[in-house]
Amino acid sequence: MNHLQQSTPLVQKSTDYISREVTEAISIYKCLYPGCELRFIFRIDEATISATATVSEGRAPLHVDLLGAGYLGQVNIPGPHDASPAVTISISIPRPPLPSERRQTDTPWQPQRPLRFIFRMAPMLYEQIRYLAEMARWRRADKSHRTSSLPFGGSALFSKPRAPATGKRPAILVGMHWLEVGGAEKLGLDTIRWAREAGLRVFVVASVPELQRLKGQLPDSPDVTFLRLDRYLPHHLWPRYVEELVRAENIRLIHIHHCRPLYDALPHIRTATPWVKVIDSTHIVEYADGGYPRISGVWSNFIDMHHVISGQLEDYYRDKFLVVGKVRLGRMLDRREDAGALSGFRLQAGQKSLHISFIGRLYYQKRPIIVVETFRRLSRWAADNNVELSGSLVGEGPFLPAVQRLIQRYGLQDKVALLPADTDVPALLERSDLMLLPSNNEGLALVCYEAIGRGCIPLSTDVGSQYEVVPADLLVPLSPYDTVRETLGIVDRLWRDPAFLARQKQELTAAFSKLGRDMTAKEILMPIYEETALSAG
Repeated sequence: MNHLQQSTPLVQKSTDYISREVTEAISIYKCLYPGCELRFIFRIDEATISATATVSEGRAPLHVDLLGAGYLGQVNIPGPHDASPAVTISISIPRPPLPSERRQTDTPWQPQRPLRFIFRMAPMLYEQIRYLAEMARWRRADKSHRTSSLPFGGSALFSKPRAPATGKRPAILVGMHWLEVGGAEKLGLDTIRWAREAGLRVFVVASVPELQRLKGQLPDSPDVTFLRLDRYLPHHLWPRYVEELVRAENIRLIHIHHCRPLYDALPHIRTATPWVKVIDSTHIVEYADGGYPRISGVWSNFIDMHHVISGQLEDYYRDKFLVVGKVRLGRMLDRREDAGALSGFRLQAGQKSLHISFIGRLYYQKRPIIVVETFRRLSRWAADNNVELSGSLVGEGPFLPAVQRLIQRYGLQDKVALLPADTDVPALLERSDLMLLPSNNEGLALVCYEAIGRGCIPLSTDVGSQYEVVPADLLVPLSPYDTVRETLGIVDRLWRDPAFLARQKQELTAAFSKLGRDMTAKEILMPIYEETALSAG
């Protein structure tokens, strides 16, 4: 391979950064096209933190558009013989993110233009309109998207490909949506650690080209490799790439965590590499299209086991896709940490001070506008009842500027503290009496586990599988006006009625204990990883 031919000096650029990105991109295509001559054209785009890649069969000529100020140069990798077919890959390397972008890359949220006036005048009316639109999409979802499993045939008359002997230890490919903060991502990172503990080599891919802020939480080990397919490989090339990776690295198991291109690659994977076992984990049914559980159900005949985190999802696979027998419930609990987690709830009836928290990413799913409106109503209630109210709102995201403006507009800046996403959440929950979770949708929110374990009572919308951890009397309707009104009523009753408060504490304890009797995700997945680690190389 020749050195990168520089057409412009890299005076203002990080040569180490560019070298790493070039090496990453080249390694992907050397795996994808092992028998080809590769010609790389590299650019850097100072205007964006997103990468692009285009692939052409043959020795494509350079277009003048590629040779502007961002042009870096070329790398040519000869094929194994003179007649090797050629492939041209044009790569645009993203610039390194700015410090502010490392915290938040989404543009600040704005209501759709026709509704901006409504939001300025009456934020809750805007929320009600959006809620009604969401429910309309939900009613149309089954008519717009497939809700039956794709067939997968085959005959014993035809031989199947066999696994090549690589001499390498067995490996797992873990496919994630992205490496950003979220419940599915937490489980994904946990499974990477568990697979490594089981003795597997681990390859990690993500489908969405984000900054992948959690990549620093991947185990620092030569047995764990993060492949930047999200940046440098178009989705339509994933099936061929995965096949080549499976063959080269002795991958025996694929675990899908909300990774769309890996689902789409399943027909190729199951026919080209039939010795590979495929499992997936799902978390939440989305209103608009069913989300990843629906996608998983569609591909169920290509998947060996579905791991789910809630009872609701067990019912979903059975009722929507008639899938039984290979759906396994594994809770996102740590048996050691949660065994004796409950130490008593702090809230006492009639207490003179009350601290209420909200913890979540500031995206529409968590409905931060409704959080602020709830604090506004609670502030009035506290004043009427001579209660000293304080609140903490933890999170970052595109809704943050709107939340800041509303807090100022409602005069809550002395009562509600806005805290960054890296706040010590366990410590906050240990000094919080109540936690608000007025989400538009949830699977089974991890933060509820955390709150109950820290003695904080959660109040949640009745969505997803929240009923499995939050008692019925602490669940509120999803309609925005009802969410705020019912939350206020529950807080008032908890504060006034000692018997009601005592009953909720008992029911929270019982629900948490019941969840603790179920299998954990690790108990479901670890035997599969261990069995895979013992398979032939």
